[in-house]
Amino acid sequence: MDEVAWLVLLALAFPVMALVALILALRQRGRLQTLEQRVQALELALAQFRATPTAAEGITAHRPPDMDLTEPAPRPHATPAPHAPERPAPGPLPSTPQAEPTPTRGWSIGRLREGLSGFEERVGARWTVWVGGLALALGGVFLVRFAVEQNLIGPAGRIALGLLLAAALLAGGEALRRLDRRDGFAGLPAAQVPAVLTAVGTMTAFGSLYAAYELYHLLPPAAAFLLLGLTGVATLLAALLHGPALAALGFVGAAVTPLLISSDTPNAWGVVLLISMVGASALAVARIRLWRWLALLALLGGAAWGVALLLFALPQAVPAAGALAAVLLVLTALLIAPGLAWGPPADPRPDPITTLGCALALLVAVLAANSDAVAGLPLAVFVGLSLGTLALAWRVEAATFGAVAVAFAAPAILMAWAFPPEPGSAVAPAGPLAGVAPEPARLSVGHFATYGLMMGAGLLGLGLAGALRAQRRLTALGWALTATVGPLLLLLAAYGRLTELDRNLPFAALALLLAALFTAGAELLTRRGREVPAAVFAAAGVIGLGLALAFALEKGWLTVGLALAALGVAWVATQRPLPGLRQLAAALGMVVLARIGWDPTIAGADLGTTPIFNWLLWGYGVPALAFAAAAWLLRAQDDWSRRVLESLALVFAVLLAALEIRHLAHGGDVYAVGSRLWESGLLAAIYAAYAVGLARIARATGRRLYRFFSDGVAVLAALCALDALIAGNPFLTGANVGGVVFNDLLVAYALPAVLALAYAANLPPHRPRLRLAAGALATVLALAYLTFQVSRLFQGPVLDADRISSMEWYTYSAVWLAFGIALLGLGLARGSRALRLGSAAVVGATVVKVFLSDMSDLEGVLRAMSFIGLGLVLVAMGWLYQRLLPRRGGPPQG
Repeated sequence: MDEVAWLVLLALAFPVMALVALILALRQRGRLQTLEQRVQALELALAQFRATPTAAEGITAHRPPDMDLTEPAPRPHATPAPHAPERPAPGPLPSTPQAEPTPTRGWSIGRLREGLSGFEERVGARWTVWVGGLALALGGVFLVRFAVEQNLIGPAGRIALGLLLAAALLAGGEALRRLDRRDGFAGLPAAQVPAVLTAVGTMTAFGSLYAAYELYHLLPPAAAFLLLGLTGVATLLAALLHGPALAALGFVGAAVTPLLISSDTPNAWGVVLLISMVGASALAVARIRLWRWLALLALLGGAAWGVALLLFALPQAVPAAGALAAVLLVLTALLIAPGLAWGPPADPRPDPITTLGCALALLVAVLAANSDAVAGLPLAVFVGLSLGTLALAWRVEAATFGAVAVAFAAPAILMAWAFPPEPGSAVAPAGPLAGVAPEPARLSVGHFATYGLMMGAGLLGLGLAGALRAQRRLTALGWALTATVGPLLLLLAAYGRLTELDRNLPFAALALLLAALFTAGAELLTRRGREVPAAVFAAAGVIGLGLALAFALEKGWLTVGLALAALGVAWVATQRPLPGLRQLAAALGMVVLARIGWDPTIAGADLGTTPIFNWLLWGYGVPALAFAAAAWLLRAQDDWSRRVLESLALVFAVLLAALEIRHLAHGGDVYAVGSRLWESGLLAAIYAAYAVGLARIARATGRRLYRFFSDGVAVLAALCALDALIAGNPFLTGANVGGVVFNDLLVAYALPAVLALAYAANLPPHRPRLRLAAGALATVLALAYLTFQVSRLFQGPVLDADRISSMEWYTYSAVWLAFGIALLGLGLARGSRALRLGSAAVVGATVVKVFLSDMSDLEGVLRAMSFIGLGLVLVAMGWLYQRLLPRRGGPPQG
């Protein structure tokens, strides 16, 4: 047992001896640096002495021939003195500006000293500190492990030894910090020894306390919770002396304490108390040391715990989360807001940390109110925090955009409002089972309307007053957004909750009232010279008019109203070119695009069966015209706003045509599965027509936007045409193709072929590959139309590949040859090489068919006529080439 005791004593003495040796080594390191500084000062004095001409001459005249007072180090370029040509004159002091010294061969003494100093700093001053700290931590772990394995010390003794080691490390770190401060030794920022020792001691204390609770059950949950939290707060306060790494460690350790401690009776208020204490400590440390990252971490951590309380559904979670939101706002006002209480000095520029603190507090309050179906107490907490945020924004200019956060948070309350059940409705009270399950206290429609009206009026009035009062543009912009965005979002939220998006004249009247108030505010701000907020108010007035139109009419007029609002904003931008109006018009257009992405039919599934004149025409046609007109109004400047509006006009026009065809093909059901032959062909034709028109506009204007859309729509046309060729093949589907001449084949193949040829003709000459691809597609579609039309003449409206007769098979060859000859003649007449290549492809396909198929499948006269016709055509083609091409001086160039 004596040997074991000696081993324990040696194990305890080893960390202490290592710590003492480390301290002594660092003290010698400080003295060594002091000596190096003195040597450098002497070298500088010697260089200054040599720079004096009289002293240099005296030394040169009296020194022995074999004596050299200079060290072989590189010297700056200088003009040599007349009496000393063998060596350059020494350079001036380092503070005098002059050229860099010219490097010499080999390693000089100065460079060698610098290299050794850098290596010594990395190994001796940085790595040893971190490796030593890690070794101390591992030594403590191994010591505890050895004691546990040998069963030398009981659980209480192990925890006590861990806490003693933590105290020794903390004391050593503080003693070394004071020693360095007394000696004037600053250390290295990346490897401060006192900070490393303190961090290791903190980790040891955390581990010991948690082991006492979790492993050995020596601490009850409440005591462990309190001790771990106090350790984290103490670590945060110690970071004032030891640097940011310790602050991060302390905050994380304290913030995760509620996750480490489990209890049969969890208490949300205890979590709020701990997080409030930790957050206040972290923000105080961040304020004193000006660590913005720590303030951001503290705010995000507090908000995360507020959300976690609601997700875990702890008892009293809703009021506790509301209290935590209030604490966040108070701490933001006292410790972060510039120019208020203990915050940093006043700064008129918007402060993102202050704005984030206000926004996170409002977020937690909104979630707390919505999780309790907007009961009275959570609603009162949210209203109080909103008023506090507005007061802070009014008092501190840097917190102006916190008011914008209120404008976005207030409508969220209306979206989650739970109304009391009405008599005769499907939602009824518990009845005989009342009291078995708790029911939330619900506020009436009157409370709903009172909250919406008062909040909207308050935001509008305060925002207008702030915009008139502000002296900076960003501040005025923040208040203008508060005054306009808040009431508009509140109106939309109330409309969505109370009307189910149906026609409602009272809401239309409210929208008109808002539009009038916004317009009056814009005029007032314009007279006062406030251009930026005036632009925001003017745009909000136009949006209010669009909402009034949407509320007064039925179905999907909200989408139409927003599109018209974009047109109105563009018109206001032409009358009053205020900054931001052009961008707002484009943003409204993007909102309309997002709206149709959510519901492509705009007016719901009931579109009716009337072709063309249905809700699709108004829902897509009116926005397309509105966006085109808005882009035309903004034509004076070719910026991204104009391009966005032009793109939206093109997209809505294409979607209108596509959805109208879909509506027509499926009797009003645009979500029907599958497609018909003429539907695919008509879509290909419509897309190809768009591509032709856009290609002509692109050639006339030279704008890349139209060329890009032309190519995109052409790709859609090609895909629809391929769908008609493959999936819609009449031989495979067995569908009825219609009449003899005017049938589905004409729409599906012939019309797209003509438009594809027109598209190829309108392409510029410097895009030969695309022209060739479009011509090839036109040739394939035309050949498919001729083939299917021949089968229609022989078989009737329903085509079947198994019923192809010999005469029909022979007619294919004859029609293909005639088509090839027609393409050749047209190519020779127009001098088009593409048409001649198409003719060669068609005739080549006919040759392959005749020799591989007709020779075996046809008999008698039909076989002979097939070969005779092919031979005559080939001979005639050769004769035409021989007669016509020499007259043109060679092959004509298309």
